[in-house]
Amino acid sequence: MSADAGFAPRTARRGATHARTRRRVAAALVGVAVLGLLTGCDLLAPQETKYIQETADGVNGDVGPIFIGNAVLLTAQASSPASLVATLVNQGTSDEEVRIVTSAGSETVTVKASKSLQLGTPSGQKVTFDGLDAKPGALAPVTFQTSTMTETLYVPVLDGSLPQYRDLAP
Repeated sequence: MSADAGFAPRTARRGATHARTRRRVAAALVGVAVLGLLTGCDLLAPQETKYIQETADGVNGDVGPIFIGNAVLLTAQASSPASLVATLVNQGTSDEEVRIVTSAGSETVTVKASKSLQLGTPSGQKVTFDGLDAKPGALAPVTFQTSTMTETLYVPVLDGSLPQYRDLAP
């Protein structure tokens, strides 16, 4: 074939192929660079959703199928009666007895299957410990036991000075 037949010489075709390849590689590199810039913030900045913090005065925990929510002890002073304020939620399919143990004694409550039980509220069940040796501002160990599991939480001891607890302190 002759060059007059409308075909480019072999070296010209090779140069055009290399130019297209270089453009594709450059476009891919630009895409990778843009992706790196867009996701780079996640590599260096801490993700706040990884560090969930409780926004309540009390503590939470689990003992078997029972969820313990916002547990606090309310008392006027050390060795005064202390009232446990918490929400117990039974996530199981059968009723659960929960034994609550402190250094001042123990009480047992029953949480119906798939129900919640308020402790220490006017409409809930009262759980009071006489002679708990913990003053407001301290953490007191409170153990929650079901028939199969035990969990000890360090529960904050508060007084009735906060408005939400004023009517709940013993």
